Amino acid sequence: MAQAALEPLTNPRSCFGLPSSKADCRITPNFGGMALEPGRDQIRPIITPMKPERSSPLSLPPPAAQEILRRRLENVLAKLEKKYGDLRGKIELTMTPETSLKEIGGLAGAKREIEGLIFALKSPDLHIRWGTKPPKGVLLYGPPGTGKTLLSKALARESGAVFFHLKLINVVSKWRGESGELFHEVFTAVKENGRTILFLDELDALSIERLFLPEEARAGGGRLVNTIAENLEDLGDTGQLMVVASTNRIDAIDPALIRPGRIDRFIEAGLPEAEEKAEIFRIHQAKAEARAGRKLFLELQYDLIVARMVKLSGADIAEVLQRALEEKVRLEGSGQQTGLVSTEDIQKVIENYRRTKEVIEKIRYGQYL
Repeated sequence: MAQAALEPLTNPRSCFGLPSSKADCRITPNFGGMALEPGRDQIRPIITPMKPERSSPLSLPPPAAQEILRRRLENVLAKLEKKYGDLRGKIELTMTPETSLKEIGGLAGAKREIEGLIFALKSPDLHIRWGTKPPKGVLLYGPPGTGKTLLSKALARESGAVFFHLKLINVVSKWRGESGELFHEVFTAVKENGRTILFLDELDALSIERLFLPEEARAGGGRLVNTIAENLEDLGDTGQLMVVASTNRIDAIDPALIRPGRIDRFIEAGLPEAEEKAEIFRIHQAKAEARAGRKLFLELQYDLIVARMVKLSGADIAEVLQRALEEKVRLEGSGQQTGLVSTEDIQKVIENYRRTKEVIEKIRYGQYL
């Protein structure tokens, strides 16, 4: 296709919202998309046949593309907030999550599955090569605190995807059955913005019978499920957008969401085995010492520690270590002599924590109601 005559902009590179430089940025008045061709002192666009409504910054150099995408998504959130009110604690956007797979202890099988999904996002052409399609919807399931959110963030980080986090229980409890309109607008927005993980946290929240009166719940819940299902089917097979949902109540998931073309990939995040518990503890131990810049622990007997960690999740183990360190803070702050954290210190914390956890579990399952 012949290039149209190009007129330089007065402010160099201002068409990308970037700081001025010696580079000259030229752009045609009617274009669908472009790829940049760096020259010695100018950036020349190449016209490509793209639909205007699907134009994307992905063809730009990585820093420019990241900045444009960030601004565009912040714009989306600002518009949603103007329409629906404060979204804090309900919808969160992270351009590059900090969590990587190597920072997640245990869950070997789940991490292997996540690695496959990374290829689906980064190299969807591999699926074409092997005559299959990238998955659209994934469900991470397992008890609370087993790493479902961490796995989804690691998937986003290692595939270079933006992480869009919808906390469904908070959204549904505020907007009830009308949450469907918000969900639809979020789906529409993320479909326009390149490689994205849309994380639907606590998917069981769509079964809102436990939140509202039966008649209101049936009508509202049906609308929410239909909205999610329709948007899942409308994602297409580009591999650029993947919906990842999580739940610790798989029995409460609406069957309408669980079918081919919607959510059809299932990954279990179970409680860690003994060796995995030791691995998780070591990871958090290393992070704490890195933050402190010094050794914090004596030589620990991990077999004795793990033996006390019956039915503890990865999040529980992290909390145990945190409380052991907080006890050292308390002792030093009150002027008492204290040494490094020992195996005995950890064992005492575990026993106290398990008693607290039993109370939490009774509250969670309504035994105190």
